[in-house]
Amino acid sequence: MTTQHDQPGTVYIPAIGDHCEAIAAALRAYGQPSEVLPATSPATLATGLEVGKGRECMFSLMIIGGMLHRAKQPDFDPARSALFFPALSRKCVGVNYTSLFRDALQSNGLEQVEIISPDKTNGFRGMGSHPDVVRGLIWHGFIAIDLLLRIQLQRRPYELQRGATDQAYQNGLARVIAAIETGDASRVVTALATSAGEFEAVPIDRSVPRPRIGILGDFYMLYNPYLYLDAVNQIESLGGEVEILRFAKFFYFINWMREQDARGAGNLQTALQVSLENAYQHQVEADLVATVRHLLSDVNPHEPRATVTINDIKRYYHIGIVNGGFTAGAAVDMAREGCAGLLHVVPFLCIGSIIASALGNRIRADLNQIPWLDIIFDAQGGTNVRTRLEAFLFQATQFERAKVSAARATSLPTERKVNETRVALPRAVAPLIPLAVQ
Repeated sequence: MTTQHDQPGTVYIPAIGDHCEAIAAALRAYGQPSEVLPATSPATLATGLEVGKGRECMFSLMIIGGMLHRAKQPDFDPARSALFFPALSRKCVGVNYTSLFRDALQSNGLEQVEIISPDKTNGFRGMGSHPDVVRGLIWHGFIAIDLLLRIQLQRRPYELQRGATDQAYQNGLARVIAAIETGDASRVVTALATSAGEFEAVPIDRSVPRPRIGILGDFYMLYNPYLYLDAVNQIESLGGEVEILRFAKFFYFINWMREQDARGAGNLQTALQVSLENAYQHQVEADLVATVRHLLSDVNPHEPRATVTINDIKRYYHIGIVNGGFTAGAAVDMAREGCAGLLHVVPFLCIGSIIASALGNRIRADLNQIPWLDIIFDAQGGTNVRTRLEAFLFQATQFERAKVSAARATSLPTERKVNETRVALPRAVAPLIPLAVQ
């Protein structure tokens, strides 16, 4: 076990979204000073682009740009600082990020900054005095923030008091972070229950239904308005409701890959450990979902098992390649759960996202031609995003109406009497969304 003396001064967490606040809070709970880096903005990304060589993917530029931007502040101490970057594997250029970060730090006189990837081999360095407890706290935070975000997105388009839902979300986020900092995971459940009451007190009117739009892509792009081109607010202003790909789905997918890798290497003990960790994570999700179930409009509020996502991916992509396949599986699941349109956020120069875009037509063909739109973030801004979203929302609205009409047709009797004349109704249509078998 690590000790407080073994830990770095301050650990800086890349700003992927509010979920990362849970990581920082859990580290602080057990003695490790931690801070989330500035959210990606034109200024931080410009800093990253300055040290890049023109062939890096967006994620690497986001991270190093945020770190260098923070290092410019007068209270930054390179000798007492570490950049938190979890180890990556599989076929992604992310495996080369660490060397890029070191070069960029050294070029800016920050060679003393440590880059840490906590795992068993280094005693989970940088995760405080009780790393196993910290990991559990982080997972509680991930799920709680996932749920707060879902409630916010499902209720905000229908609120009668403008801004009230956003305020309830911010209050809920602060409660969850404060609960994590106590080091007691049960307090996260209590904080979420309190937040549920605040959301419920915000009056809403669902009399005018809206098509639900699923936003998917690389997870590091989906929780920052600047990076997803403010698509959420634009979709809501155009009459839609948004569902964002959840953090939990990605981590269940990673668990599955880790277990398969361990089994392939003949390391059954590691495979069993990953399987038990995955079961624990699903149980935490179930406990937290139960706290706010009455506020969620999802037919199935729980994330499916990773095997469902894997089966969905296999329709379109070899699972051994990985890079690019996850988005395809997520798209099928979003459509299955009721989305009427799929918006794919593509970071410039990301091979996985480019592959996922290329698979879009095949995916749509299996999903009754569900509307699909790719929007590309390249740090130059988008001048026609609003116009494309307007056309996309129109298509999604028509798609949703067709689904409703088809559902009504299947629920009616096959024939009826009209002035004693028998009139045959159209045959029931096939299910719009093919179901995956676990």
